[in-house]
Amino acid sequence: MSSSPGASDEAAAMTRVRARSDRIGTIVILLVVLVQFAVPAIALLLPPPQKFGFQMYSGAGGVAVTIFDADGDPIEPVDIDELVGQLRPDIDWLPVLPERLCQEVPGADRVIVEQSAHERSITCD
Repeated sequence: MSSSPGASDEAAAMTRVRARSDRIGTIVILLVVLVQFAVPAIALLLPPPQKFGFQMYSGAGGVAVTIFDADGDPIEPVDIDELVGQLRPDIDWLPVLPERLCQEVPGADRVIVEQSAHERSITCD
């Protein structure tokens, strides 16, 4: 039994299509892997901190809190982590932390919160 010439041409065409789709799939996977390395690598070359970089929060700075009583004397350090969890530098504490400290710290008259290059100071009611 011999196969017809048309059948062998059809099988060869299917093999070429399958080989082409395999190559396209391999290229797509390689591109995805390349992007996963390229984005952080490019961010690593820029001055820190860079979003999506390995050092994303390394240069974000910290949070400093100063609380004064009615006489203008600093109140002994309060365990702020006990009040709010953890003062992570990637969270913007300026809008909410001063008011919370006024509510929670007995005798607080004035609260100053510094984060990175920004500062917010409020007088407690």
